[in-house]
Amino acid sequence: MRIPSASVASEEYLQAIYTLQDEGGQAIGARLAEFLQVTPAAVSEMLHRLERDELVSLDERKNVRLVGRGREIAERIARRHRLAERMLVDLLGYEWWKTHEEAERIEHSMSAEMEERLARVLGDPQTCPHGNPMPGVAARPARTIESLRPGDSAAVERIPDQFEHEPGFLEYLDAQGLRPGVVVQLVSLTDDAVRVRIAGTERMLRRDCGHKVLVGA
Repeated sequence: MRIPSASVASEEYLQAIYTLQDEGGQAIGARLAEFLQVTPAAVSEMLHRLERDELVSLDERKNVRLVGRGREIAERIARRHRLAERMLVDLLGYEWWKTHEEAERIEHSMSAEMEERLARVLGDPQTCPHGNPMPGVAARPARTIESLRPGDSAAVERIPDQFEHEPGFLEYLDAQGLRPGVVVQLVSLTDDAVRVRIAGTERMLRRDCGHKVLVGA
């Protein structure tokens, strides 16, 4: 059963705010519009509704913050999304990078009973296949690839949820051999690319991978 009084549209906005605030980021109207691919006017209207329903608050700088039941709803949807991703990988054999869109179709219709059964069958997983912790589970210390010094090695910890939404990004990482648990060594960092060594092979990664992929601290 969906948490009372939360429409699918409201759930999507609350989850988007939760996602953008992942890793200490901020959620403002412009970022929400870009993230959800809707107009600024649509975001403004929905934020007004969510604020009226006491699900979010806006400060003087228009930063959006989840409050009360808004945070509860967002965490529940995020948990169901990550459980759905684990189900797709662990039970149905999906590739780790191919789960996000399928999970988005499942998360809003998942019942509380299904959520509980899935958690039990999956062995109460602590993270999704991309390494992000279930709500309520403390994230392990991590840092970006670009924070490494040349020659340093570390295992990929997670790809923050906000970057899962970028079309083709996870598939690109997989094609480069860069996935959670893989040890990566920084070779060099330039304005245009990140050169790393994975399993003894040097690879040139897109520059944005430097801050979008987190490794163990």
